[in-house]
Amino acid sequence: MAHPRLLWAGVALLSAALGLAQFGGSAAFERNPNGKALIETYEIIQEQYLEPIDHERADELLQGGISGIVGALDDPFTSYSPPRNAHIREEDVRGEFFGIGVQIAPANPDGTGAKIVNVFRGGPAFGAGLKTGDVIVEVDGEDVTELPLFDIVAKIRGPKGTQVSIGVRRKGASAVLRFEIVRRKIEIVSVSKAMLPGNVGYVAIETFLNVKVIEQLRKAVTDLKQQGATRLVLDLRDNGGGLLDQGCQVADAFLKRGVIVYTRDRRSTRAYCEASPRTIWDDEMVVLVNGSSASASEIVAGALQDKERAEVVGEQTFGKGVGQNVFTLANGGELTLVTFEWLTPKKRSIHEQGVTPDVEVRDNRFPTPLAFEGLGAEPGAQVTLSTGGKTYTTTADEEGKFSFSEELPPRALSDVQGEAKVDVENDAILKKALELLGAR
Repeated sequence: MAHPRLLWAGVALLSAALGLAQFGGSAAFERNPNGKALIETYEIIQEQYLEPIDHERADELLQGGISGIVGALDDPFTSYSPPRNAHIREEDVRGEFFGIGVQIAPANPDGTGAKIVNVFRGGPAFGAGLKTGDVIVEVDGEDVTELPLFDIVAKIRGPKGTQVSIGVRRKGASAVLRFEIVRRKIEIVSVSKAMLPGNVGYVAIETFLNVKVIEQLRKAVTDLKQQGATRLVLDLRDNGGGLLDQGCQVADAFLKRGVIVYTRDRRSTRAYCEASPRTIWDDEMVVLVNGSSASASEIVAGALQDKERAEVVGEQTFGKGVGQNVFTLANGGELTLVTFEWLTPKKRSIHEQGVTPDVEVRDNRFPTPLAFEGLGAEPGAQVTLSTGGKTYTTTADEEGKFSFSEELPPRALSDVQGEAKVDVENDAILKKALELLGAR
C-alpha cells in the first residue's frame, strides 16, 4: 500500500500502474456494489468502446478515477497530484531545483498561463534579460498561454546544464521575444530580512513548504543581531503554510518551554511538539498576520500568542486548522489526505475560525482596483467618473454601455533572494507593529 511521507499543515482509485486484478482483490470493492460497478465500468469501456483504449488513454481513465474519488470527499484540503506535479512539489520541499531563477504567477484568472513577478539577481534569467512583467507565451517553441501553471513550471525546470527556450510577450514590444537560457541549480529562499528604523529587525517567512526554513531563519536573525537589532518583527502575512515540522521549529526558536501544538486524529489528542530551552531570539517581538496567513503560519502565531511571547498584529487569519499526510502512490503521484486537526497550546481549535490578532489592523498593501460598468449614455459620449480623489474618463459604445477599470501596479519585490523590500510609511500593519515596539 501507499505510505505517508510528510505531515502537512498547509492552502482515482489507486494509480494508473495498478492492474484490474488488484481492484478485484480489494475487499472494500468486493463488498460495495458501487465498487464492483466501478470495476465493471472500466472493463466495459476497455472491451466495448468504439475506439480502442490504448495504454496512455487507460492511464488517463484511471487518473480520472483517482481524481473523482478524492473530489467526492468535497474537502478543499485533500487532493491528488499526478506524478509530474508531485515531482515539482518534492523539489519545492527540498528547497532546490534546476531552473532559470524566476518567480511566476498565473497570467489568467483561471490559473493558467504564466507571468514573471520576479527575476532573481544573478540567476540565469537575469543574465539572459528576462524582466518582471514579462508574460511567458512559449517554452521550447510550445504555446503555453492556456496551460496550468504547474505544467509550465514543469517545462521550464529540467536537468542541470540543459538549455530551455523561453518566449515572452513584453509591454511595448511588437513581437514575441525569445531567450535561450541554460538551467542551473536554484535554491529556494523562503526567508527574507531587513533592518528597520529604531534598531528593529524584520524577518518575513514566505512559506513553510521548504525543509530549509528554520535554517534560513536562524541565519537571518543572526545577521540582524550583528547589524544591531534589539527588537524583531516576524511577518507571516500571505504565508499559506507548508510543513508542520517547520512550523514547530520556527515557534520553538522563540519559546523556551511548553507544548507548541497538539494534534487530534480519529483516536486521540496528543502533544505533537514541545519547545526546547534554546532560542534564537529572547527580546521583544511582534508577529504580523493577515487573511492569507494559514496553517503552519497559524501554528506559529497561535503558539506565540497563547504563550504571551509576542503580540499578534493584523487581520483575522485564514482558519486552516487541519493537517495532511502525503501518501506516495504506485504511479509516482501523491494523495494529500486530511488526517488530523491541530490545536494551539491552550487547545484552541482555529479551523474555519482563524487566529484573532491582539491588535486588529486592515492590510492596506493591496487596494481593490476600480471596476465599474454602466449603461444609458449617449453612444460615443465621453463619460467621466470621479472617486477616491481620481478622475476616470471613458467612451460609451454604440449601445450606450461604458465601463471603468484600472490595473494596479505589480507588488514591489526584492530581486535579491533573502533581502526583503518593505514600505514602512504605507504599510498600516507594519506601522502599528513599529508603534508597539516603540520604534516610531
